[in-house]
Amino acid sequence: VRLDQSLEGLDDAGIKWRQHENSHTIGEILYHIAGAEHYWASRLNRIDPKRSEFEAKLDLAIHDGFLREGYSPFGESEMNLRDCSQALDYTRTEIKPILANPSAEMLEMPLISPVGDHVTGRQGLHRLVQHCGYHTGQIWMIRSHPGFPKG
Repeated sequence: VRLDQSLEGLDDAGIKWRQHENSHTIGEILYHIAGAEHYWASRLNRIDPKRSEFEAKLDLAIHDGFLREGYSPFGESEMNLRDCSQALDYTRTEIKPILANPSAEMLEMPLISPVGDHVTGRQGLHRLVQHCGYHTGQIWMIRSHPGFPKG
């Protein structure tokens, strides 16, 4: 809900706006959030995280699309509110049933986090819910910048 509120009134110019050459855009942050949801959902459901071209891009967005400066698996034509929202809708559909009712097997499943450390499914889900809140705060900070396009 808070992430959705941070997007209210945004247009594509706001999605693509970059504070400086080394900062992330809101669009990149949104794909990164969607990538995190996909990362944990695909692994906890034991499905191939790269079973489609779109899912492969999501899987890259959690790490490469955020930790590698100047790179995103999603191209310029995909940096718009409609496509970012569709990605989030897709991954919310993946992760919501897990968050609502994870199995004991999922919670105890040994996994490797996107940053490389060993965690259980429970620890991964804890990180995931904190992750979205953290980046939602970043979106509000970007929107408060004096140079941000007000639409």
